[in-house]
Amino acid sequence: MEDEELFGMWEGQCQACEMWGRVNDLGLCEECDGKVQRDLIRARDWDYVAAAFGLDDEGRERLRAEVIRQSGAKNELIIDQKPRKRKSHKRRRRPRR
Repeated sequence: MEDEELFGMWEGQCQACEMWGRVNDLGLCEECDGKVQRDLIRARDWDYVAAAFGLDDEGRERLRAEVIRQSGAKNELIIDQKPRKRKSHKRRRRPRR
């Protein structure tokens, strides 16, 4: 099997970079799928990382450290979800009559 046949089953537009070509079941090209996988590893979201399947906790942390060493600690595709500050809504009191 050629390398071209190993990734994706469909031709289409990537949902992340909007380039046309082979995409996977999530609608991502091979490059963007790799970025998402690295972002999930950085976030320790192991349930969605194929490379972490079957690894113990120590192996997962080694994988994460290797991804950060090679690609940096900053996410490539997934936007960091920072906790939003709640705006306090002060309740106005009506003056008594």
